[in-house]
Amino acid sequence: MSETTTLQDTATADSGKWGQYYDPVLAQSPVIQKIIAESCSMNGGTAAVLLQIASRGVGLGVAAHSSFTKRPVERARRSLVYIYAMAFGTQAERRIVTDATHRAHSRVKGANYDADDVDLQLWVAATMYWSLITGYEEIFGKLDEDMAEQAYKEFSVMATGLRVPPGRWPKDRRAFQEYWDKTIAELDITQPAKAVAQDVIYPAGHLPSWGLWLYAKVTGPSTRIMTTELLPERIRNEFGMPSTVYTRTMYGLSRGMNRLLYPWLPESVRHYPKNHYMQDFRSRVERGARL
Repeated sequence: MSETTTLQDTATADSGKWGQYYDPVLAQSPVIQKIIAESCSMNGGTAAVLLQIASRGVGLGVAAHSSFTKRPVERARRSLVYIYAMAFGTQAERRIVTDATHRAHSRVKGANYDADDVDLQLWVAATMYWSLITGYEEIFGKLDEDMAEQAYKEFSVMATGLRVPPGRWPKDRRAFQEYWDKTIAELDITQPAKAVAQDVIYPAGHLPSWGLWLYAKVTGPSTRIMTTELLPERIRNEFGMPSTVYTRTMYGLSRGMNRLLYPWLPESVRHYPKNHYMQDFRSRVERGARL
């Protein structure tokens, strides 16, 4: 996202320079905000990225634009700004992020891919929903049926923010599961996508500072284990990340420890990423800076 704009530009418009605005199936409420505010909900982020590039169109587009892997910190920042702004932003703020996203996507086009393809964007949004819900439930347990269904409908904002018409979001969780299973079965992982995946899984070589490099080296093994165990079997195997006794054991131990300790952390710690990135986003908007 690299658009420079103001809140006034998008507060009342039905469409912007880069396309039409859509409202989500159900407006955001404390339900989706409770889920996304928790930093543990982001634990499936790497798995979501791999599922996205496992889609042929997404994988080819990403492979053709090297900044995706060469600038992992900036990519992560923009992804988190998108997620947090969709859940916590005003309508005008969400539209600013939508415009910035599609301005960036307008340059990602080729013979066999288009970053603004609605089917591809629906899949990207679906992976966001899946990973965020999974990350949350891994720590706090399953949502009850009513809350889970409400959260699902509110998560449609992740799709409409990518200019997916609300009618394309599967109508309920059962329909979503059918769509999910069908898409997983049809994913065609290209060789370029597999090459990109290596940079996603091992990002240390592209990090801009020794501190971030060290952080990636320390946290990388646990991230790869979690990613392996969250991915569907065929997908992880095709990416060269098979589940083993070791990964299953370490994942189980890590999940048990996180379930025990994470809820006791102060809210200021658990919600720090959300607070930080929303503050950064709003500061950039106020200054007229690029997103």
